[in-house]
Amino acid sequence: MKDILFNGLDLPPGEQVVFKEAMSARRLKKGEYFITEGQFSIHLALIESGYLRTFHLDHNGNEVTTEFNGPGAFCSSYHSFYSQRPAYESIEAITDCHLFLISFDALQKLYAHSLPVNIMGRKALEKACMDRDYFLKKIIHLPAKDKYEWFLNVYPEVHRSARLGDIASFLGIKQETLSRIRRKLSLNQ
Repeated sequence: MKDILFNGLDLPPGEQVVFKEAMSARRLKKGEYFITEGQFSIHLALIESGYLRTFHLDHNGNEVTTEFNGPGAFCSSYHSFYSQRPAYESIEAITDCHLFLISFDALQKLYAHSLPVNIMGRKALEKACMDRDYFLKKIIHLPAKDKYEWFLNVYPEVHRSARLGDIASFLGIKQETLSRIRRKLSLNQ
């Protein structure tokens, strides 16, 4: 396991060893699913390499991308993982991925017995909540061009791997609009 797993997580080296011992490795090829709607999310993934896309189906059966996650990020169907209920979303590898997984039960034991792991978990969840809140309250209301420029800044690698329609649905804009924006930006370079 590379050090990237714990970058920015402020976990002491001894606790990193304990956390690593509770994890198992899993590889996903591009297009494989980490979880599908209706399954129980029994693992939380820490991404070592690659990118995952979270999406659900709208009332018309169209995929709506709600999240992209890459190296160093935690990923799961959080509602399913923490409530131990079926997932209402799917998580797909948009590149080949190397993940490290921890089960719900193992994570709860670590939280109960390790204050540093408990604090790390709380900080990771706080960051995820703040990022989501910022996206929902600030980014989603920007003009389409500004949304895409924000996306390129925050997800510099994802735009090379994700499908145009997935990026458009994530940003809440039409695919045709995103195509025009990308064309204009490429002409200006």
